[in-house]
Amino acid sequence: MEPISIQDYVKDYFNGDSIPGEHHFVAVYLLSKFDKIPDYLNPDGMKDICGDIVFKSKENKKSLSIEVKIGKTSFCFSKKETNSWFVDKKSPFPDYLFALTRNRLFIIKWENFSDLFIKLKHPKRIESKSGNSNRISEKDLLSEFKNDSFEIKSVNEEDINIKFQALNKEINEL
Repeated sequence: MEPISIQDYVKDYFNGDSIPGEHHFVAVYLLSKFDKIPDYLNPDGMKDICGDIVFKSKENKKSLSIEVKIGKTSFCFSKKETNSWFVDKKSPFPDYLFALTRNRLFIIKWENFSDLFIKLKHPKRIESKSGNSNRISEKDLLSEFKNDSFEIKSVNEEDINIKFQALNKEINEL
């Protein structure tokens, strides 16, 4: 299968009222960017393993995990993610956040993102059976992470590939 550009992905799948889920984005766009197949792809609702994409060392002693979010202009976190990562601040935490909106692709170190999310959204424990965090917008993220984002309409795919080269180096050093 030929890799797809981020512009083509957004053009083909962000049409109309509905957009695909995170795992569609992982399968159609992100997986082709990695040098190796992840050790784990986390289906929705299976949060015993931290992150949506997980790479492990051969000895399984170290890992690198990526949380993936997708939304037209903003996204949120589930009840379990909110309570664990932002309220209780209970590890393990993902290492990176990949967030795709109609206008931007963000690739942010989790610790930096988490600090901003807590500062801006003041997450509170979600007690109801279901519920999500407050939404964080691409505008919120741009205030701190412009250099960790790619504008969809103007980015050269090679610039994204350079970012992935660094990520692949980190993964290969596990």
